[in-house]
This record gives sequence, structure tokens and C-alpha cells, in this order.
Amino acid sequence: MNDHQSFQRFAALAAIISFPLALGSTVLSGMAIDFKFMDAVTNPALWLSVGTDGARLLRWGMILDMLVYYLPLLPLALFLWRWLRARSPNWVLFYTSCGLGYILIGAIGAVILAAVHPPLINAYAQATVEQRYVLETVFRTIWNMVYRGIWSILDELLVGVWFLGIGLLLRGEQRLFSIFSIILGISALLGWLGIILDIEALALLGAIYGLLVPVWALWLGIDLVRKPVQIQTADN
Repeated sequence: MNDHQSFQRFAALAAIISFPLALGSTVLSGMAIDFKFMDAVTNPALWLSVGTDGARLLRWGMILDMLVYYLPLLPLALFLWRWLRARSPNWVLFYTSCGLGYILIGAIGAVILAAVHPPLINAYAQATVEQRYVLETVFRTIWNMVYRGIWSILDELLVGVWFLGIGLLLRGEQRLFSIFSIILGISALLGWLGIILDIEALALLGAIYGLLVPVWALWLGIDLVRKPVQIQTADN
């Protein structure tokens, strides 16, 4: 097995493994708040009252989030760049740069929450009324910084461009997957526009891509295992 084949298999397996990890991340975070996700979205301070056990679950949920939505897509992004660059070198480089930005910046957001949430939650359980007000303010600030800033304003734009671009480049040989990728890209971009314009109904469209990123990775990973891509190099 040559270098290209081994890296393709590695990228495919990383993408496939991310899917069950996504389920684990959702379950752990859901257990912490009794699966009241909508309540937690509209009232982020709800996370503060989950207690020590909930804090531990949320920490592991964010660690898995990093290992689902971000880091496993790194080898996939590099492989897609290597595979598609002969077709449109400049555009593929641009799309891949957006993808790498999404992966690295998004992972930083998950790490911030994994590191900051548990201490705040544990402190909240022992705090006085006045202290709880301060902790709630700090918690909301960090929540807005990551969810409304890093993940919504910046990451949704980057991943929207990446998914849309990859979908357009794969139209000729992966038709169904390319359509799926384009839909996710448009969903992310509309969600980003909703955040920018403060239109809540439009911003919610961004949730579609968020829910389906693991499916995108699983689909592409399985395709790469079933139908290995032959990449032409200067040595061929």
C-alpha cells in the first residue's frame, strides 16, 4: 500500500469513526440537562445548575465534540485537497483553507468550553446568590463568545464555503453526495446570514448542517473505503 492509499484509508476511517462519537457526544451532553436541548439553547444558564456529575458529562461531551465535528475532518480535508487540486488548483486551495480554518477554530471553541464550563458549574453549586449572578454573567459571556461568535459567525461561514465548494467540485462523479454537500453548505451560509442580520428563523437553518456534519463525514468515509480514489502524481 503506497502513501496515497494509506492516507486515504486513514482519512476514511477517521471520518467513519467520528459518527458513533457524535452519538456519544449528544448522549453525554443530553444526560447532563435531561435532554432539554431547546431549553438550554434559549437559557444557557441552565447548564450551570447541572451539578458536579453534569459538569463531568459536559466536559466529556465537549471533548467528543472536538473529536467529532473537527479533528477527524482534518485528514479528510487534506485528502480532498490532494484529490481535487488538479481540477481547479486555486479554488480547491481556497475551499480547503476554509475547511482547515473551520476545523482548527471550531476545535478551539470546543476546548474552551471543555476547560471553562466544569469549574464554573462546580463553583455555582457552592455560590451565594450574589456570586451566582456574577457566575451567570461570566458563563453567558463565554457561551456567547463560543456559540454566537466562534461557532456561528466565523465557523458557519468557513464550513459553508468549504461544503459548498467541495459539493460543486464532486458533481461529476459523486452526484448524490455532492448535492448533499451543497445543501449543507447553503444551510450553513444561511444560518450565518441569519446570525449576522439577527433573523432568528434564518439562523436556525444553521442547525441543519450542525446535525448532519457526522452524516456527511460518514457518507464520504464509506465511499472512500468502497471506491478508492486513484490520484495521479508526477511519478505515474
